[in-house]
Amino acid sequence: MKPYLPFLGTIVVLLLIGLIYGCVLPYNPPEIKQAQSYLVVEGSLNLSPSAISEIQLSRTQNIGEKEAPNMEQRAIVRVEGDKGSSFNFREYQPGKYQLGAASYAPNEQFRLFIKTTNGKEYRSAYVPVIKTPAIDSITYRLLTNNEGVKININTHDPSNNTRFYRWNFEETWEYRAPLFSGYEIINNEIIPRSEQIELCWPTRKSTKITLGSSINLSQDVIQDVPITEVTALSGKLARKYSILVTQYGLSQEEFEYWTAIAKTNESTGGLFDPQPSQVTGNITCLTDSEEIVFGFFNATTPTQQRIFITENLGRNTLADQACAPLDTLPTHEIIKQAKEAPFLVLIEFPVPGSVIPWYTTGSIACSDCRHIGATNKRPSYWR
Repeated sequence: MKPYLPFLGTIVVLLLIGLIYGCVLPYNPPEIKQAQSYLVVEGSLNLSPSAISEIQLSRTQNIGEKEAPNMEQRAIVRVEGDKGSSFNFREYQPGKYQLGAASYAPNEQFRLFIKTTNGKEYRSAYVPVIKTPAIDSITYRLLTNNEGVKININTHDPSNNTRFYRWNFEETWEYRAPLFSGYEIINNEIIPRSEQIELCWPTRKSTKITLGSSINLSQDVIQDVPITEVTALSGKLARKYSILVTQYGLSQEEFEYWTAIAKTNESTGGLFDPQPSQVTGNITCLTDSEEIVFGFFNATTPTQQRIFITENLGRNTLADQACAPLDTLPTHEIIKQAKEAPFLVLIEFPVPGSVIPWYTTGSIACSDCRHIGATNKRPSYWR
């Protein structure tokens, strides 16, 4: 079975999870006895000021299925507090439900309630609000021979209450296309380009599970936990690179849940590989106690910090070296060929004695920075 979750990956039951080492308790989930479409729940109640909460619902699939997983649409999604609070989520995309900023009473606990269109009801256990301490610092150091950078995080909780942590990150970097395209073809005419497509900012979200615990320490202090390594060969460090790290305080139960997920992924080699175990979480089906549900609901106040790195590593990438202009042609030939094969017009090329303008062309991959899945709109936080 495979759920549509960045962290759960593809769930297949081949064996039970063994003992988890360190400070983590054994996790022994029930066995799946037959292939079935199970509900997968991802998300949390974010109680930081002005924060948006999101819950995503999908269905597991058989290992051989290649189509995109089915999203659970038109469900009733609600968070209930043990002191009377009730928050209704709104479906803004198929299977994705959102809630605007919410307030809560001191010491209030929350649970998630879901009712699907087939009439089945699901509910999580009550969970306390975990108040996440601020990130102290995000640091980095150069790898050997300037082959990249290693990024670490430092944090602490003066009250010694958190003890269990999880981090994820979002990285953005500045990318300049190897070739400059100054012209475009509009209505069979070659005219100056209306917007630049040379400079872009790709953004990627992490798929790693990074956990930390200070449970065996006298103080709740986390020092130099590796978040990620960025290599020079990736091209991300060639100009300017930024990483936004989000920190979550966890309960011990949720820490054990994510540890089980992480250990499962280590044994299979990736988040989306077939999983040799079943990790369910704290959500159950009210209408069928035997039905398995995947996911862990929590209520938290995550904290974030962003840093910029300008080491200018990896400028001469193989991709850049492979980019060269394709051809130089007169106007009418460019317009004719553009209808047959995609390319971009780079610059005007003066040809002595010709009354017809000639232009140099280049491939889209080498000339349009948006080709790698990036935006050419400068992010508001970029500096």
